[in-house]
Amino acid sequence: MKRLLLYTIKSILTNPGIIGWGVLFVLFWDVAGAYLQAPSFIHQLPSSLQQFPSVEHSIYLQYTSTWYASLVILSLSSVAIGVAYLLYYQTGTLPYLIRYSKLTITTYFTSLYSGNLIASLILELLLTAAAILMFSHNGLGIAVTPSNIGVIILAIVLASIFIISFSIFLNLLAIKLHAFRLQNLLNFIPSILGFLAFAMFAFTTLTSPIAYYSNPYMTAEILLYDGFSGNFEFYTANSEITLHLSLGLLTLSAIAWIVILNVVNYILARRIHYASIEEGRTM
Repeated sequence: MKRLLLYTIKSILTNPGIIGWGVLFVLFWDVAGAYLQAPSFIHQLPSSLQQFPSVEHSIYLQYTSTWYASLVILSLSSVAIGVAYLLYYQTGTLPYLIRYSKLTITTYFTSLYSGNLIASLILELLLTAAAILMFSHNGLGIAVTPSNIGVIILAIVLASIFIISFSIFLNLLAIKLHAFRLQNLLNFIPSILGFLAFAMFAFTTLTSPIAYYSNPYMTAEILLYDGFSGNFEFYTANSEITLHLSLGLLTLSAIAWIVILNVVNYILARRIHYASIEEGRTM
């Protein structure tokens, strides 16, 4: 278990694709949000707000929190793609190891999830520091810091486990159905949904709390938003609409999705058989 754990962490932190899409690409959007969009956003605020620095700071903190929450989800989705490929290339030997060695499905998943979680925490906390630095030193003179780092860590943990569970589910499903031609597409679905969640979170108005509780991506983004802004009163794209969301219900929703996906993953993993990755290149 220790070797697999260390191997997973090393594979994630040294994967060029993950570093490129999960870190550098996110930093690019951090730069865009902090240095290009933020000044324009502040200048569009009524001039009367300049007499109330605390109000201006609160609005800017909400703006920063929206960017931060969305970009963390995009980063975690990119990490999940890398872990999915790890599973894909281990498929050839995994069925034999589970049947004829001391390795169990539970041990394998525990090592894989733990390695992914540790690596994700390292990457996302670094991105958190980068976001604080950029959005606080962009010439606006407004410093922002996370309101509750504990909630942020909880959100990263839940989002990381959910997205990797979802990614593994898609991978196992493709292997079980021998849908090798769709392998690359399926691996990128978590990232595609991450982009859609970003668009929904930042630019649309969902008036029903159920829309946030039932969507695990939106649940994770709200938790990240709350951890950074410290405000349970989530303002939608339409500033006239305010949603009062429960941290407890958001957490329970994320846990429910994780449990369901992992039950399905456990069943699928027990039934997979040897499938050569060369089939994915020739079919």
